[in-house]
Amino acid sequence: MKPNHTKIEKIIVNKAKEFGASLAGIARIEDLKASPSYEVYSRKPFYEEYDRSSPDYHAFKGVEWRPEHKTVLVWALVHPASEPVLDWWSMKVPGFTPGNGVLRRQSKMLRIWLGEELRIQALSLPYQIEYGGAFLKDCAHLAGLGVIGKNNLLVTPEFGTRVRLRGIFMQTELEPTGPIDFDPCKGCHMPCHKVCPRDAFRSGSFERRYCKEENDERYANEEMIDGSVMGIDEPSLVMKPCRYCELACPVAQGSWKN
Repeated sequence: MKPNHTKIEKIIVNKAKEFGASLAGIARIEDLKASPSYEVYSRKPFYEEYDRSSPDYHAFKGVEWRPEHKTVLVWALVHPASEPVLDWWSMKVPGFTPGNGVLRRQSKMLRIWLGEELRIQALSLPYQIEYGGAFLKDCAHLAGLGVIGKNNLLVTPEFGTRVRLRGIFMQTELEPTGPIDFDPCKGCHMPCHKVCPRDAFRSGSFERRYCKEENDERYANEEMIDGSVMGIDEPSLVMKPCRYCELACPVAQGSWKN
């Protein structure tokens, strides 16, 4: 029997944690459509396929979600500094990073469980915004996992910025589990801005192009890594993304294993 509406959100969140999520919550699609990131992104898309002036615009009309998708289940996987491999990128790794491999397995388990136990149809979000994906930081903020800080990262009370996110669309109306009253950047001296190797916060706010320059250089200088490190059977070229601003954030440091 399907649980009544007053209990179902808590049941879903608890199941996500049972499957390995460090944090989890639910957001409404209608609220997500009104979030600031989409307004900003529509004016200046990062991917040219999304751009209204692009020759391919006839095929991409901004973010379009299926009308039957009503809510998003979003969850976080904690990413401590002691486990950098979670975010190392390789073409030979399923999901491209070990951490994303974990999140994909969690997504599959949740989709199956939602369908079999609650009769809720669910769909994994595409990674790409232009193909119907979602800004997961906005989802996580609306779901109450944390807030988007002045470092342009999700900042959670429990783990600070050291999390990786995943989400699935659900074809049912549910109550959101957030947002929360949390202001981690108030009074902070913003070490995240000072530590950036590309000075991506030079204007006072995050400028994506400078961040991209850093990671583009890291892609150009991939390292050959033993496959066992990445959970595969053969050596692989690996790109190690920049985490300077993430690791500099003081929120939650010392309250859990770094």
